[in-house]
Amino acid sequence: MAINAEIIIEGEIREQPVPRLLNYLYDQEETGRLVLVQEGVNKTIHIIHGVPANVESSMRDETLGRYLVKQGAITEEDYSKSVEMMMSEGIQQGAALVKLGLIAPKELYNAVKDQNLQKLLTAFGFQQGQFRFYSEVEFIEKIYRFEYSFQSILKQGVYQYFPEEVLNKELRRVEPGEMQPLPGFEDRLSLFELEEPERDFARLIDGRKNLVEMMSLEGAFPFARRLLYVFLLCGLIGPNRVLSAAIRALAGGGKEPEARVDEIIVFPDSPELAEELEPEVRVSVKESTDKILEFYIQLKGKSYFEILDAAEQANDEEIEAAYRNRLEEFSRERFSADMGSELEAKLEEINTDIIKAYEALRSEERRQGYISELKAQEEKPKPRGLLTAEKFLQEGIKFVRGRDYPNAQKMFEKAVELSPSEPEYYGYLGWTIFCNPELDPEEKKQKAKEKIAQAIKMNPNMDSSHVFMGKLLQEEGDEQGAIREFKLALKCNPNCREARRELQNRGIEE
Repeated sequence: MAINAEIIIEGEIREQPVPRLLNYLYDQEETGRLVLVQEGVNKTIHIIHGVPANVESSMRDETLGRYLVKQGAITEEDYSKSVEMMMSEGIQQGAALVKLGLIAPKELYNAVKDQNLQKLLTAFGFQQGQFRFYSEVEFIEKIYRFEYSFQSILKQGVYQYFPEEVLNKELRRVEPGEMQPLPGFEDRLSLFELEEPERDFARLIDGRKNLVEMMSLEGAFPFARRLLYVFLLCGLIGPNRVLSAAIRALAGGGKEPEARVDEIIVFPDSPELAEELEPEVRVSVKESTDKILEFYIQLKGKSYFEILDAAEQANDEEIEAAYRNRLEEFSRERFSADMGSELEAKLEEINTDIIKAYEALRSEERRQGYISELKAQEEKPKPRGLLTAEKFLQEGIKFVRGRDYPNAQKMFEKAVELSPSEPEYYGYLGWTIFCNPELDPEEKKQKAKEKIAQAIKMNPNMDSSHVFMGKLLQEEGDEQGAIREFKLALKCNPNCREARRELQNRGIEE
């Protein structure tokens, strides 16, 4: 924990659901770290002025490589190669994927941003465990910062991952009265990126129906309850034209709920401006965008010498020249005048780091001090547990493909021993226990089911464990249970071929 971090709020997630926590921090415009812990799974959401900017997750299933496998962007074999390179060269997975030619540098930023968003959205599925929010700012310089619309995040998270039973419990808390729009309702709707059916539903919130009556429209609008919850949470609507404190306030503490109202900036349509831009200008603007994002996403892993593109043996004059060249390369004047706010922030951060690099290297004395720091960092023993566990998993998967289940089980047991909080390892271990011909049939069935259920409990959004559970239930003769699990696997990962094949074999199309 950072020295200056202060715990602002903490408690049980079952009492303060994740959407309410995030909305509260957004309304208060807090900056800090929200740490969520459930069944040994940890997520840290870095928040700047109330808006999530970066997420760290302890789950293997949410690493960049696994995300790209799920998206069909790389294969399992590609993933294994990237892990090998990470272990042998001590580099991050993104750098390994670029070096292997599996992803272009200009695509890396968007891939990491999308992966980061997915890690954030799955946090909405946390039902149990603890949360703690630390108010601090030190982390800002150490993380990649991504720009998201808070309202869009909230809607996606509630729609996709917020548990049905928790949603219903929350809605039962709403005070009685007709649902009425609150001031600014019409203007603020644009923040939620509503589809046409959602806009049609929003028009029906006119103060004539209470919450139960509004929810009864779910036949025509399947999203009704979830959108109502989002609107209540954000203070767009309320019973009898009053904010719903029961939905918005933190149980047992926190400031009184007061909805944050962001300034709505409306940009007039300017077709004339678009016509004035020559095609060549548009191309150069796009290339400038790629250049900024490419450099930014690799910035945190670069040494100061690499930031300036200078050799460690460089003298004062060469460092000065490299510094001037970098400043010129990323000068604001070289890029589009109407650059968006996200790119503006990234460019500013790049230039800040260029200046920091120069200050650290501009004299022989400072360079030698920095080189000593680099060597000291290299000599520190690096934690290899997670990557070694991953290596055991990969070896285990090879044994599974060769139907050598006893040796596969040994590999997965070693992976679990090294990383006992990783859900996916339990899923694979459970499946190989079930398939191991050397074990007692009844005993292994029970043990396998326990391990796979544990994996699902720790991470309900993991397709492999749902597939394993579906096959196990199929063996038990529970056909409906098996179909349910295969459908869940496909929901977790639309590219899960095994789940799709199992459903297609049953004549079920998804």
